[in-house]
Amino acid sequence: MMWTKVEDWQLHSLTRLATQDPDRVETALNTLYRQFPGLREELAIMAVDQEQLSVDDCARLLSVEVREVEDRLYAFRHRARFETAVVHDPGNKIARLADGKVAIWEVIREFRRLGSAERVRDAFPGLNEGDLASAFRYAQEHPLEIEKLISDYEALQTLKRSQYPFAK
Repeated sequence: MMWTKVEDWQLHSLTRLATQDPDRVETALNTLYRQFPGLREELAIMAVDQEQLSVDDCARLLSVEVREVEDRLYAFRHRARFETAVVHDPGNKIARLADGKVAIWEVIREFRRLGSAERVRDAFPGLNEGDLASAFRYAQEHPLEIEKLISDYEALQTLKRSQYPFAK
């Protein structure tokens, strides 16, 4: 069997398959978990970080104490803060956070507009501390790129407002 890279369509199809044939996906997940010990725990901690799973629920799921989940979450966030979570969109060469959905220049622009990392997290609820740290680090390392993208966007917004004064 040939090696297959993960692509968005595969993830979306697996999500759909999980609703149509949950037993098949459950079997696939359990096979994956047997092949990669620790993956289930890692995914559970990631789910807590993204607020998809509570600390208490995670502790029950993993059969550990709440304190252990909190310690693992702290370690995960500490590691994530220092990992590079940046990818380049090959189509238009814009640096994005690892999930590929949020452009770094957008995070930086919102930070400047809102004035705090906490408010940026509210504006982008899918971002965690590691994502923000990666965005700030990337912007610091590539200031000209980020400034140009923000400037281009703001110039386009100004042009749109002048052409369509009643549009928001």
